[in-house]
Amino acid sequence: MIDWLTGGGLFSSGHLVITGAPWAMVVAVVLSVLALWLAARPGPIAGRWAELTLTAVGCLALVALAARPVWLAEGERTEPGRVVVLVDASRSMGITEPDGSTRFAAALALAHRIDGAEVYHFGGDLRPGEPALPDLDATDIAGALQGITRRYAGEKLASVVLITDGIDRGGLVTTAEDGTRTIDRTALPAQLSGPLTVYQVGRERAVGDVSVVDVHAGSFAFLRAPFSIEVEVAATGVKLDAVPVTLTRNGQPAGSRRITLDEQGHGRAVFEITPDTPGRFVYEASVPVPEGDMVPSNNSLSRAVRVVRDRVRVLQVCGSPSMDQKFMRLFLKEDPGIDLVSFFILRTQADMGSGYSPDELSLIEFPYRRLFDDDLSTFDLVILQNFDYAPYFEHDAPTLLGNLAEYVRNGGAIAFLGGDRSFDLGKYADTALADVLPVTLGVPGDAVDLAPFSPTLTEAGARHPVTRLVGDPAENQALWARLPALDGTNLSLGPAKDAAVLLEHPSLKAGAGPLPVLAVRQVGLGRTMSLSVDSSWRWSFAEAGKGGGNQAYLRFWKSAMRWLVGDPDDQAVVLDLPRENVEPDEPLRASVQVRDAGFQPVAGATVRGAVDSAEGSVGVDVQTDASGVATFEVPTAKRGAHRVKITATTADGRSLGAAETVYAVVTRDPELDRVTPDGEALRALASSVGGRFVGPDGYTEPLVDPEAGRVVRDRRESPLWAAPGLGIVFGGTVSIAWWLRRRGGRR
Repeated sequence: MIDWLTGGGLFSSGHLVITGAPWAMVVAVVLSVLALWLAARPGPIAGRWAELTLTAVGCLALVALAARPVWLAEGERTEPGRVVVLVDASRSMGITEPDGSTRFAAALALAHRIDGAEVYHFGGDLRPGEPALPDLDATDIAGALQGITRRYAGEKLASVVLITDGIDRGGLVTTAEDGTRTIDRTALPAQLSGPLTVYQVGRERAVGDVSVVDVHAGSFAFLRAPFSIEVEVAATGVKLDAVPVTLTRNGQPAGSRRITLDEQGHGRAVFEITPDTPGRFVYEASVPVPEGDMVPSNNSLSRAVRVVRDRVRVLQVCGSPSMDQKFMRLFLKEDPGIDLVSFFILRTQADMGSGYSPDELSLIEFPYRRLFDDDLSTFDLVILQNFDYAPYFEHDAPTLLGNLAEYVRNGGAIAFLGGDRSFDLGKYADTALADVLPVTLGVPGDAVDLAPFSPTLTEAGARHPVTRLVGDPAENQALWARLPALDGTNLSLGPAKDAAVLLEHPSLKAGAGPLPVLAVRQVGLGRTMSLSVDSSWRWSFAEAGKGGGNQAYLRFWKSAMRWLVGDPDDQAVVLDLPRENVEPDEPLRASVQVRDAGFQPVAGATVRGAVDSAEGSVGVDVQTDASGVATFEVPTAKRGAHRVKITATTADGRSLGAAETVYAVVTRDPELDRVTPDGEALRALASSVGGRFVGPDGYTEPLVDPEAGRVVRDRRESPLWAAPGLGIVFGGTVSIAWWLRRRGGRR
């Protein structure tokens, strides 16, 4: 009853603390003096002293309430020592044991047997609470013990319990040259907070595991140049003599090998790869998951390779020597980035059958079968310059021209140039090659116009990179207008339905529109270009007469070649990553360069897309800056292949283009590199600190220090002003005093 009235603890050891505001206490005193003065005024004697006494008590209670007294009691007590349990939650704890349960489940069962323990879990760092899954990177046993020592600094624990498979990645165990393994005592705390008990989960046996240990491939390779990918495979605890190894490129089959394992279960598979397309590609090596393989997650490994052009390989075939051929060959030979194979002044079949011996002929033999059959795929660009196929191809013409058309559809490029042996003059109408050209052939009668002319830049040509000689559109238009006239043109029936005309004849018609002079076309994966003249060499004199050199001619052909071979850096939207292969959680930023049809930077363009992997998709939504560049972070937490796809649009939603690339998070998971429990290391750890080791075959209660404990300082505050006692005293005395006053006839 007293504790209720006083708020408890009034008569415990302690002292009184006044917490009220001074002004409130002054007001209470003034009101009390006034009340006492009223009670002491002369009047009837009956009840006067009782009223005065009760009023005085009520006033004291009022002042006490205003003072807000608090009874503060402090003291110390000793509590029993705490038990701390450390549970290994790294990925190796997810290994399934022969009985069908995981090491992680066994660890949790052990932790639950220790009543009243404070549970922590760890991988590479220490975390409070019981773990939900064995999904942490690394295993740092010494770091976990150091973390507990810091967390309970100055406190003596009753027991420290460690539950783990012993596969440490933090440097606790050192191995000497003779194979002796010891505990690095310097990695542990100088003094543990309590006696250590180590429980091993998982049996020390060869866990069944077939894995891809590593994939050896350079970060880059050269287009059409063979390179090797070497795959290391290991098998432990599984009886296998041979293992099939499969290699994929961006998810598509790239080869397979069946390799024989040695006595240690190791083997290597070597794949010879000849890339036929530039860009980034992710090669993934994988092996099947046989029965008894307890770690299927390490049966594959990815590596990204960037395929680049060492040099652009060009085949130039010219039917006869000319000024155009001379200028073109000189341009190609002087560019160090071009690997040129050139044929002109060719020996025809008529020359071969003329009765002369080969030694009497100065013309070289034209290896047309090898060039347009076996070796065709080795070229990035084929230039057919005023070339008529009939005198050379004989009965193979349908096959060889069909090879050229298929070469384009598979990603190759052809530049088809005019002259008196080209277009319909070369009888290309109704051939397989005509199906991929940017113009339609089959002109009846005379298929050439010999009148000089200056071509006109079309609206599409004003935007296209092939005819963009300078960056400023107006200056580019003016430059084309002042180029020298050309010496006539081959005729055609007009552009193909999906071709773009960049230059057109100022007066001649082809069908419903002007005659195309320069046209381009995308066919399948490849590109073609037709130039219906054999006098583009005259463009080299446009600026030469003004002392500016032959830059117009050079810029035109450089731009044309870049577009024809699909140079990745010559696209409207260019997506780039600084590295193809990264470590887990290594920062990696992608950059996007966005340009308009005139290849000028686009500021404020919206770049949207996603980064896709086996783990899911992460969205991309950024905007370009004033230089037309946007950057964003790409995820690297999960191992394996990642594909980045983005599109760029203007503020009003107009498409500017799209791009994509790939990268790989390549390091094999170290937690699954070695999966056999390390009981030897755990025994050595327990011995080094005078602790106890408990193997997986039984259970022993953990070591406990009976003298362990902790001093807890108690502080108890009892707010007397808020307790019922003072309120009852104040209300009761004031009420009775008022009743006595009224009964005595006083006001």
